[in-house]
Amino acid sequence: MDKRYRAVWQIIKSVLAALFGVQSQQQHQQDFKHSSPWPFIVIGGVVIVILVSILIAIAQQAITI
Repeated sequence: MDKRYRAVWQIIKSVLAALFGVQSQQQHQQDFKHSSPWPFIVIGGVVIVILVSILIAIAQQAITI
């Protein structure tokens, strides 16, 4: 279970680094060398939904002030 947790955490770190544009080319190649792109796509989608939800909540709070 610990190995799986580390793998998920590594995918999350890679997705966040790619989202903010700070992921190195070497890390990008390493990510897709040994695994399928689907975990990155799924976690990336979840991260985008969370980010958009946070931005909507902030905008709604700003409008009501």
